[in-house]
Amino acid sequence: WQAGTGTRHGVSARRLLSHPSLPCGRPLRLMGLLHEGCATLLSPLRRGSPHAKAGGAKAWEDSRDVDVWDIMEKGLARELVADFMEPLPEAAFGLWKFSVERSEDRTEHRLYCNGSEFLMYAKLARDLRRIDIHLYDPTEASNLFDAQRPAFSMTCNSARTEWSLYRDRCDNCRHTAARNEVCRCCGGRSELLRVRHEDVEIGDGVNHCMDVYVPSTRSDPNVGETIHLVSKMPTWNDSVECLVLDFKGRNVLASAKNFQLAVDGDDLERVVCQYSKVGGRSFGLDFTYPLTVAQAFGISLSTAFWA
Repeated sequence: WQAGTGTRHGVSARRLLSHPSLPCGRPLRLMGLLHEGCATLLSPLRRGSPHAKAGGAKAWEDSRDVDVWDIMEKGLARELVADFMEPLPEAAFGLWKFSVERSEDRTEHRLYCNGSEFLMYAKLARDLRRIDIHLYDPTEASNLFDAQRPAFSMTCNSARTEWSLYRDRCDNCRHTAARNEVCRCCGGRSELLRVRHEDVEIGDGVNHCMDVYVPSTRSDPNVGETIHLVSKMPTWNDSVECLVLDFKGRNVLASAKNFQLAVDGDDLERVVCQYSKVGGRSFGLDFTYPLTVAQAFGISLSTAFWA
């Protein structure tokens, strides 16, 4: 759906009150040793994570400090890939807020903390079947961007209806001298996410939907090895003649890329991820547990060809 066209494809929304912004940029022990623009942006959010509570935050931080020092010795300043693979904690106020900026040619996406701090850069390959995700922006003056060493990558089938997000290598082997080497700890490429798209007719409109499968990080016998997320279905609104969802905390523009996800089987349909157009080339990406930053960004990138 696009304003003024009168077509009925996609989702619109109502304006609701905003949640508090993401509290990014809080300094930690190693802040002075890392890139001050974006290092440790995610660390404050993980203080209350299930992982930290279960295993002991002190032991986890000591292990992480060793990793940071090791990477610093290799001349790198950006945050560890592992930090983008930790689920954000469940927040009492709702969803953590991020923003995505798309390039004019639609081949590049940049993820920002809600405080405008850069986090990740994604580039669509020429064959339109792969998206590489980096922790550095190629426009930065640091010259640390390496197009041949993405932190994550996404691939899709020929119809672009099935997507998978991968971490090719861990922090240790990603920074080794030999580009094709992997360490014995990670074993090489690992799948972090799988997305399947389909179109569903609702009333007089057609809505893009998705099924998302993410590995579970909780050792709960009631939680399976994989968490299944499904699209929250919009309803047809005769007054505006389009499909409508309420995007809490966002003043949303109508777009075929707008979506909300909930855990399959949740009777309350609590939203754990939402992606919405908020400007000409600007999008809001809001999410919470069980998703990681890399997974949520990857889900949003899978809509690149929705129209």
